Amino acid sequence: MLKGIDISHHQKGIDLGAIDTDFVICKATEGNGYTDEMCDTFYQKAKALGKKLGVYHFARPDLGNTAEAEADWFIKETLGYHKEAMLILDWESGDLSNIAWAKAWLDRVYQRTGVKPLIYMSESPAKSYDWSSVANADYGVWVAKYGVNNGEPNTPPSINYWSFIALWQYTSKGRLRGYGSDLDLNYFYGDGTAWDKYAGGSPSTSQSTPTNPIETKSIDELAQEVIAGKYGNGEDRRNALGSRYDEVQARVNEILGVNQATYYTVISGDNLTKIANKYGTTVNQLVSWNNIANPNLIYPGQKLRVK
Repeated sequence: MLKGIDISHHQKGIDLGAIDTDFVICKATEGNGYTDEMCDTFYQKAKALGKKLGVYHFARPDLGNTAEAEADWFIKETLGYHKEAMLILDWESGDLSNIAWAKAWLDRVYQRTGVKPLIYMSESPAKSYDWSSVANADYGVWVAKYGVNNGEPNTPPSINYWSFIALWQYTSKGRLRGYGSDLDLNYFYGDGTAWDKYAGGSPSTSQSTPTNPIETKSIDELAQEVIAGKYGNGEDRRNALGSRYDEVQARVNEILGVNQATYYTVISGDNLTKIANKYGTTVNQLVSWNNIANPNLIYPGQKLRVK
């Protein structure tokens, strides 16, 4: 059994070299437009230290995003980590009973990377909803259960549908040398070889890794190629893009329309309310135009559509 932590920008300043842990799981993305600023820094440090690696995506179906759009964003932002890190969906926001959305994300990531991702959730939704479609598709599960949450492992999770859990997050109040605040602590039920199998992917009888380049590229990549004239027009474009034509064409139309928009570059001290008032719009409209996952989190240098 391996022991490890999961971290995000909230743990900026952590000394991974001083932490006694076998693996590090980093937050990579959220929604379909946010990338954690510390992900690659943490990832490369943990990799240099010889730690087992994982990256996760915080799902935001509550924002009206499609599973496919969020999966494509995650894949694009984690390209350098595929086949060496576990790929994970963090399922804790919005309607947790929307299993179809979660499975669509898992399927999309598996289809485009050849790696079967895991899904993270707390014990309650794992027991409350019918996850048979996910478990039967052989997607592993990482379960959070804290008990009294005193920094120590208490009673392990009890779940349905899966015959075993891959990881157990047993506290959010763990303390380890190298960091002066609370940490999420986890156990992985396997050794390093088992971890590598989760990270490297394995063949499936029901799905296979796509070989068609059209299937391996993100919607944004294909849309930019269409705009550059690579796939022609009319039926030629439709035939070339096949089943992805509708979503790619929709993105092309969106890009070409947005190119006529007005943009603003965020400076220190800005927030969405201030920007909305300046340009006579609303915070909700800014969030929608810019696919902002967290309305309270913008950063200097970020380019936002404001009209």
